[in-house]
Amino acid sequence: MKRLHEHIRAQIEKKNEVNKNLTNKHKKDRQFSLGDLVWVHLQKERFPARRKSKLMPCIDGSFKILERIGNNDHKLELLT
Repeated sequence: MKRLHEHIRAQIEKKNEVNKNLTNKHKKDRQFSLGDLVWVHLQKERFPARRKSKLMPCIDGSFKILERIGNNDHKLELLT
């Protein structure tokens, strides 16, 4: 029974790796610097106040990057 579980676990890990590679196939690694201006895609789940209906704009910007937190996490400031 243990061999069966190990075999199935190995198959699941292999399939997860294949799915990860297929999903990330066309993704670009974007690195932003301090002071760069960026647009933000507003998703209804993440920004419910900004996306009250599907007819509202789905992007907002331009935002200036103030601080670098991680690889792709940035604090943004709305330019007016």
